[in-house]
Amino acid sequence: MDSENTPPSPTRLRVLAAARACFSRDGFHGASMKNICKASEISPGTLYHHFPSKEALVEAIIEEDQLRAFSRFAQDKPDSDLVETIVNNLLAVREEDRAQRALVVEIMAEGMRNPLVAEMLDRKHQAIMAMIESRLRQAQQQGAVAADLDLPATSSLLLSLTYGILADTATGSALSETQRRRALSAMINGVLRPVG
Repeated sequence: MDSENTPPSPTRLRVLAAARACFSRDGFHGASMKNICKASEISPGTLYHHFPSKEALVEAIIEEDQLRAFSRFAQDKPDSDLVETIVNNLLAVREEDRAQRALVVEIMAEGMRNPLVAEMLDRKHQAIMAMIESRLRQAQQQGAVAADLDLPATSSLLLSLTYGILADTATGSALSETQRRRALSAMINGVLRPVG
């Protein structure tokens, strides 16, 4: 694995892009290391030098996805409207490439069968939950959300909502972008700022 301060090599990035495409198209079990070598135009020796197993590839993909989630919240200014930020992030997830969304769902399904992948996903889940919880705590201290809000439960609920949106395959939905934004805003406001 590359150190945190060293940018990933072009070969590593090419392999990860090929693995994403193969896993998304063929599933975790259907995609072979041979197919990933062919798609990334490298030899098996080079592939195994960077990634000794499919699980190592999945771990790197999970880490990339975690960094992408962090970057969405990193763009959030401390004084910005938290509900709007959350809604924007949810809608951005919905607009992601279908292959990327399919890959996330595929990896989540593999995590239900494979304890090693489940452990990787749990680490990602806990890291993202901690980030959301920290942002909610900050908003709570500013009086922007309810003082008695259960931060761990709310963080988990928001992350579950994100996963639900990722798995949503209703491309012909009758909801307009405005309706979707309005409904999500009302729902999240209801969770973060309950009345009574």
